[in-house]
Amino acid sequence: DNVVPTITCPAAVAATTNSGCTATGVALGTPVTADNCGVASVTNNAPGAFPIGVTNVTWTVTDNSGNTATCTQTVTVTDNVVPTITCPANVAATTNSGCTATGVALGTPVTADNCGVASVTNNAPGAFPIGVTNVTWTVTDNSGNTATCTQTVTVTDNIVPSITCPAAVATTTNSGCTATGVALGTPVTADNCGVASVVNNAPVAFPIGVTTVTWTVTDNSGNTATCTQTVTVTDNVVPTITCPAAVAATTN
Repeated sequence: DNVVPTITCPAAVAATTNSGCTATGVALGTPVTADNCGVASVTNNAPGAFPIGVTNVTWTVTDNSGNTATCTQTVTVTDNVVPTITCPANVAATTNSGCTATGVALGTPVTADNCGVASVTNNAPGAFPIGVTNVTWTVTDNSGNTATCTQTVTVTDNIVPSITCPAAVATTTNSGCTATGVALGTPVTADNCGVASVVNNAPVAFPIGVTTVTWTVTDNSGNTATCTQTVTVTDNVVPTITCPAAVAATTN
């Protein structure tokens, strides 16, 4: 018998990976075989676990006379298992002189994938503004599958504003023995995130003596600072006097 058997391979197979980055338990199907003197065996060289990519499986049919024929079937394995990612803990930071937080240590997320992690990135800005910023971390595996998680960075302003009071003021009383309409001047203020208000506790009318005026500056985050200015009031209004009437008297 010199007539070789015939064999037609099963259709190509597409499979996906398991947790070990291989495909196991792949159902290859059964080839169609025939021979004039009968088929003795049909075998293939398929591995127990198929790696990612294309594997060629060779099927071999042997007839009862030892004649053989082969065909090739492809098994294409893709990775559809997305990686996992757990973000670092949320971060609290404070502002610098520019009213942003820079050099913030975000930490490192925990990642894993059945076929290996290719990259881990985030969209964190170089400088975080006041308030809450959501940072999105993205992990990409070696097959291009991705997963994300979100970490928050909360920035608060703990830098107090600065204030320098106007110079001390010296003034004099009016007819009511107080000083009114006193020009106190304007303090010099500054803050990294902006000044919201500047107020003082000056009375409308200053009494004679020394009055301490407290100036308070408040920034846009509610932080405050104070300074004091003195207002010294003296009385330079001379008193008035009218003598009694002239007197006429006689000797004793």
